[in-house]
Amino acid sequence: MLSDEDIALRRSGGPGNAILFSAKYADVLIVPWVFEPSVLFAYLTARTVTLLIPIALAVLGWKAAPQLAVLALAHNQLPFQAAAARVNLGYLMVCGSMALFVLFGGPYVAANMGISDPVFQEVLLWLVIGQSAPVFFGATGLLMRTLNRGVISDLLTGITAVFFVLCIAILGASDSMVVAQALAAAQLAHAAICALLLTQSGVWPGLTALFHKQIRIF
Repeated sequence: MLSDEDIALRRSGGPGNAILFSAKYADVLIVPWVFEPSVLFAYLTARTVTLLIPIALAVLGWKAAPQLAVLALAHNQLPFQAAAARVNLGYLMVCGSMALFVLFGGPYVAANMGISDPVFQEVLLWLVIGQSAPVFFGATGLLMRTLNRGVISDLLTGITAVFFVLCIAILGASDSMVVAQALAAAQLAHAAICALLLTQSGVWPGLTALFHKQIRIF
């Protein structure tokens, strides 16, 4: 299963979407050419394990998307903003719990697969940080598409992919830690910019959704 953004890309089709899909996984396209076999196996295993986070979020987004789409079309945007705040909090809780699960469960997966290379442990944390952008910024991809700003989100995906490639070209693509850190920075930057744009529609990002007037914890 893919994330909600990946599913949207596949449904719409076209070479442009293939480019966007490649931009999201630019590291996977680059590392086979620069890493040694043992390092490559460890990195790709860690990358695969961390995909459990967007998979879990895709299920949540799939369930929330229909209601959000209806509310986004309403003249009164307060119900949509409240629903978006609840979805952001849901993403925070699901993403946070999955991130912890991956961090603690990942080493067991590596051990069972016979991976002893320390690269796995080194890059796993940074890959989890990158995939955990929804903890800080909320369901940015889902909400951008709901508000018909998917094109902007896709453009930012391309820009951050270029940023990622430039970083590893300057800092050293052969260093797995640099690749993981650059990828995390690109993912966080994309989410942060989208979250900033969503505030124009009254959407409270991440944990700040707790301060939305229609959110009640107690």
